[in-house]
Amino acid sequence: MIDLRSDTVTQPTAAMRLAMSRAEVGDDVYGDDPSVNHLQEMAADMFGFESALFTCSGTQANLLALMAHCERGDEYLCGQQAHNYKFEGGRGCFR
Repeated sequence: MIDLRSDTVTQPTAAMRLAMSRAEVGDDVYGDDPSVNHLQEMAADMFGFESALFTCSGTQANLLALMAHCERGDEYLCGQQAHNYKFEGGRGCFR
């Protein structure tokens, strides 16, 4: 079983490394990476959305989701057990 909890926990297999080394690449900022484009299209189709966005981490995805609803300087309410409060607030993980 492959543990996909975190990029610091997951260690790629030899097959994964081979696939990465052979992958066609492009600049995803300009929309030129076929792997990222395929992943986004596949995710959008899978969940019935018009489009999807690949982020390099869950932390980045959570920040984008919050910023889609809030502007800079806004506050939001969440529970003390919320992941973003406990682990992404810069100091929450040390409480």
